[in-house]
Amino acid sequence: MPHVRVLLATYNGEAWLDRQLQTIVSQAGVRVSIIASDDASTDATPEILRRWSGQADLQVLPPLGRRMGTANRNFMRLIAEAPLGDADFVALADQDDVWKPAKLARAIDCLGSHAAAAYSSSVTAFWPDGSERHVHKSHAQRSHDYLFGSPGPGCTYVLRRDVHESLRALVQQRFELMQRVWVHDWLIYAFVRSRSLAWFIDDESHMLYRQHSSNEFGVNSGWQAALKRWQHVRSGVYRAAAVDIADAIDDRSAPALALRRMAWHDRLWLVARARQFRRRLVDSLMLGFFLIVMPRQPRKAAS
Repeated sequence: MPHVRVLLATYNGEAWLDRQLQTIVSQAGVRVSIIASDDASTDATPEILRRWSGQADLQVLPPLGRRMGTANRNFMRLIAEAPLGDADFVALADQDDVWKPAKLARAIDCLGSHAAAAYSSSVTAFWPDGSERHVHKSHAQRSHDYLFGSPGPGCTYVLRRDVHESLRALVQQRFELMQRVWVHDWLIYAFVRSRSLAWFIDDESHMLYRQHSSNEFGVNSGWQAALKRWQHVRSGVYRAAAVDIADAIDDRSAPALALRRMAWHDRLWLVARARQFRRRLVDSLMLGFFLIVMPRQPRKAAS
């Protein structure tokens, strides 16, 4: 069976971690091993990981003695440090989701049938009240959509080993820069796509994507999400995040260079090509407006 190394980032996840680990080790048609990195949890998360390490193929990276503070930094550490052994594929996992039994086998099958380097998928979002919703992510990819967002949650990602090794080399080389990146899933997608490697987005959902108040990022829909996006644009945070992505992967494409300069002629040039940058038409139209109003530098918070 193919061997999948699962990179698991944890922080104060005692409420959900046992169930998530059970669904990971119960994957059908694959051999699973897990490498976890805990971000100085103050609850029972470290004890849960120690218990599981005695009954499953699970290792935990040594504690750093300090908080990293974000999921991105935790995953960057995993990518840079986690040994792969004889794994054929690498998958990412959050601490609070529920994987269906065929999640990894389905990803590997899609990677092979579509000759792809990396895989992600739609998800089934679920809430504490029991409600669920299919979150469609398999919109057609655009030439430079990777500069402006990810194709979905990183917890759906599965990469071929050789692709992960190339990513690891870059993360190790530019580790300090990688620590500044906003979100790891956007960075990984940008790395793969900017190298002209195929990325397959599956419309089937094989996981339950938990939504709760402790999510660092959740389903990006509704008026509250729209307000948050607007605040990120107006504050300059969104553009700064996109520039950090372009710098991290050393993207020298024309859109990346225009995004870095952001003179008025660059803004107009980007607006005219906004359909190349977002996978949905409505998002392209929104981005075109955002490109006009976003400041060149992030605004400092009032003291």
